[in-house]
Amino acid sequence: MPAGEVLPVLLSLFALVAVGLLLRATGTLPANAPEVLARVIVQVTMPALIVVILADARFEPALLPALAATTTALLVAMLLGVVLLRALGASRPAQGAAGIVASFSNTAFLGIPFITAVLPGSRPAATTAVIIDIVDTTILLLTLGVAFAGAMARPRLPVRPPLGPRVALATLRLLRQPMIVAVLVGLVLALTDLDVPAKLSGPLTQVGQTTPVLAFLTIGLGLDLGSLRGQTLALAGIAVIKLAVAPVVAALVLLALGVRGEVAQTAVLQAAMPTAMVSVMIAANAGCDAKLATAASVVTTILALATLPLTVMALRALGL
Repeated sequence: MPAGEVLPVLLSLFALVAVGLLLRATGTLPANAPEVLARVIVQVTMPALIVVILADARFEPALLPALAATTTALLVAMLLGVVLLRALGASRPAQGAAGIVASFSNTAFLGIPFITAVLPGSRPAATTAVIIDIVDTTILLLTLGVAFAGAMARPRLPVRPPLGPRVALATLRLLRQPMIVAVLVGLVLALTDLDVPAKLSGPLTQVGQTTPVLAFLTIGLGLDLGSLRGQTLALAGIAVIKLAVAPVVAALVLLALGVRGEVAQTAVLQAAMPTAMVSVMIAANAGCDAKLATAASVVTTILALATLPLTVMALRALGL
């Protein structure tokens, strides 16, 4: 997309966030509206979008370097989050919360809709966005992220069941998720060169295309500004790590590997996304500092309204 066309797209997307904030402030919609809309996105529109993207996917050699870049950025951000809170004298549960929310990005709920809007019609970009979400924000979050949060949290009193049954149960739950089912279906279609039947491709595309609108509206509806009280320094540091350091690390890895183009741009943008909402739930469930994790999610999401356009402009200027 030419640089001059990027800003109007971004403004239209973030205008939806403003509409969501207005609806929240006026109480126009029920209090559970964000949860209901999020469920529609995760269980209906996003799976449809993923099937359409992956069914038409073309896996390029640059995909592996892109994954290496985002994963490196994730690990660096996790380490920096822990170091930051340790330097501030915070507890291990707070350090754990900072590490997990500084590292795992909102690559699905926000990243995929954002990238498909900024780079419309780009199969490499859409495919890369989905694969990064599968590897970094699904597989790594549910393995490394859960283990990290548990290790950093306070000791849990109940005796935990053996590892094998826990892994089997977690895998079963994962395979029951509509987005994971959509990924598996899309990958089968892509690898076998099968086409989605015409009677299904049209409706799937139309349903999937509603994802950006619903996602940005839901973000506005779900922003709780009251969670920002206190912990200013910690939140500022986490925001810098998540929104600035992580994409810079990803960009440096890609530049070192000589990777350019839409795949590289997608990797940097996914690394620049705000905190993944699921990481907040994982941190809280493990016993980490839930208040800090929630506040970090709100702060990074709000600030991303400014940093994501700047990241897009920086990518254009660098020619990455």
